[in-house]
Amino acid sequence: MRFSNAWAEVSSQNNVLRIAVLGVSIVSIVVLMIALKFAFKDPLLIERGCFTLTSPVQSQIQTPEEVESFIKEALTQRFNSDALVIGDYFSLEEIKNRENEQTELKRREIKQKLIVNKVQKKGEGFIVDTDRILSVGQIRSAFQMPVFVSLARNKRTIGNPYGLVLIKTTTVKLEENKDGK
Repeated sequence: MRFSNAWAEVSSQNNVLRIAVLGVSIVSIVVLMIALKFAFKDPLLIERGCFTLTSPVQSQIQTPEEVESFIKEALTQRFNSDALVIGDYFSLEEIKNRENEQTELKRREIKQKLIVNKVQKKGEGFIVDTDRILSVGQIRSAFQMPVFVSLARNKRTIGNPYGLVLIKTTTVKLEENKDGK
């Protein structure tokens, strides 16, 4: 083999190796850029869903805990300005009362929130000790507001799993102390 042929073969192999190294370098840089892009991207979160359905076979008699829970939920929906109202919880009269009250509060630019403290059974209804928070802009005032609640039993449904309907709410006047204070 002649020296010039050997040198030409080595030169062509060097050219092939240079092209291969250049190609591998370009691919490495592209892979590095893609890896960096995914490294700084927000993570993908997959959240499991949980769907709860009421079982069709249930007792139609409500426990005291269910009644108290219903009263708390229904009163906050009835009086809170920003509450999402579930129509199955209220009588038509109470829905109208809520709409009238909320339009009057909006007209005066007042927001209202009710906090339920205590629920007591009294006769056919319940006396509920609540705190009423009124806010006008940044000014907030809290007042004690006892409420008498009348309930009716209804069939349990998906829309109303408690099987109760709030018939009427009336505010109870606070009894004054004997000293007149």
